[in-house]
Amino acid sequence: MGALYVVATPIGNLDDITIRALKVMRQADFIACEDTRKTRILTSKYHIKTRLIPYHEYNKKSAADGIVSSIIKDKNIVLVSEAGTPMISDPGSYLVRLCIEKGIKVVPIPGPSSLLTALSASGLDTSEFTFIGFLPKKGGKRKKLLVKLKEEKRVFILFEPGRSIEKLFADINEIFGNVKICYAKELTKIYEFIETKDIKTITEEIKNRPELTKGEITLIVDPSPISDSDFTLRF
Repeated sequence: MGALYVVATPIGNLDDITIRALKVMRQADFIACEDTRKTRILTSKYHIKTRLIPYHEYNKKSAADGIVSSIIKDKNIVLVSEAGTPMISDPGSYLVRLCIEKGIKVVPIPGPSSLLTALSASGLDTSEFTFIGFLPKKGGKRKKLLVKLKEEKRVFILFEPGRSIEKLFADINEIFGNVKICYAKELTKIYEFIETKDIKTITEEIKNRPELTKGEITLIVDPSPISDSDFTLRF
């Protein structure tokens, strides 16, 4: 029997790939990827000839059955997400659960992660944190979850599309008040932006810089109340 290798890939800068990840991707029989076009950019750069097969939210059940069948027949399969570490807000967890149920060995190949990258540069107290990912789209459910997070009093991490970031900031300000937020986008890329400031200041900044609301944003929220005289950090 083969194995499933869960491989972390760069979140932006293609140099952020481990030697072990490259070795495993070259030696695998197939690479199951969320977005074959994006994965092909990486494999082309490093001259990896392994065949790419699609595995995403819309085909995960049928594709997972085929992947498991191949592994049982002694094939070694790599699983990668669109970027970063699989299982974090992507469909990979379904395949991993299925492999575990079938007694298939799952081998993690660690590497880049947007949430840990943002945490490391936030300047916030990250001794404890809660990862949420994408909030519910419906306003009532979003606010209910935010209220619950306020009660926990721990730093929490969100992913949010830039197009709806101002609405989210309004909800956070209503529930938490003027708290500190780390706003991170384009991590490891040329136009990387990371700022930790109070939410009112960041809200004004992004209104004046619409380019900061394009793409997906990683947010780290410190629910502790701050005073107007509290310091802010800028990167």
